[in-house]
Amino acid sequence: MSSFFVWDPSPFLYTSDFISIRYYSLLFGAGLFYLLYKLSKDLEKDLDKDFIDKTFFSLVLYMLIGSRIFHCLLYEYAYYSNNLLEIFIPIRLSTYEFIGFQGLSSHGGFTGAIVYLFFVVRKKINIRTFSKFLDSLILNSLIFISLIRIGNFFNSEIIGKQCSYVFCIIFPSSGYDIMPRHAVQLYEAIFYLLLFFSFVIYLTKTPRRIGTTALYIVSLTIIGRFFLEFFKQSQSDIFLQYINMGQLLSFILFFLFFIIYRYTLRDLNNENNKIIN
Repeated sequence: MSSFFVWDPSPFLYTSDFISIRYYSLLFGAGLFYLLYKLSKDLEKDLDKDFIDKTFFSLVLYMLIGSRIFHCLLYEYAYYSNNLLEIFIPIRLSTYEFIGFQGLSSHGGFTGAIVYLFFVVRKKINIRTFSKFLDSLILNSLIFISLIRIGNFFNSEIIGKQCSYVFCIIFPSSGYDIMPRHAVQLYEAIFYLLLFFSFVIYLTKTPRRIGTTALYIVSLTIIGRFFLEFFKQSQSDIFLQYINMGQLLSFILFFLFFIIYRYTLRDLNNENNKIIN
């Protein structure tokens, strides 16, 4: 008898002939609700609620578009290169079956967020308010992405490589095999939660410099994600010899964010100098 824990629940909380509700969908929605709530609370003195609501929903749209494009073209290129319309249509055109949008890339979502935040939102509000917006958004996004990873765990997807440690888990519904594997979805979720609570504790005890929280969290998150990818089963159709697609994207996005954010910090420092003078 296997000594490893077997994880094989139904990914659905409720299903009928008309509708199916996944745990993943509920966790995704709960994360978005929490994120909007925290943004509204943290910025209630700086921005009106209507602006926050509209900005948030536009941000989510950019994130979904980015995450969908990245997933389809970088992780399932062989299929979607011949079925381009299905990237944005939740129907399998060969059978006219409704399948929803199965497959979202967190790196793509991050890229969509960068585009919208720095090239759209930045032009609408002053630099100090924008920096506070980023700090709140990125800190509380750690809760959002941890909930997404727990949703991935319920779906038995984004699984880890084979292992033989006592804490490894068998995922019979993963589509791979019935060998024990790293529960890398939970590793990521725990990492993001630890990072979140560490920063919450740190920020309550240390005077915060506006604009730096976002930079520190993004840097640590991407570095942590890069190393966690070593435990993850490769998901991309594109072969890379020494690193996987997630690590390559983490590396690229780290430098992209750093380069763009430098200008935000420069503008913020200039604004602070004006206030002092």
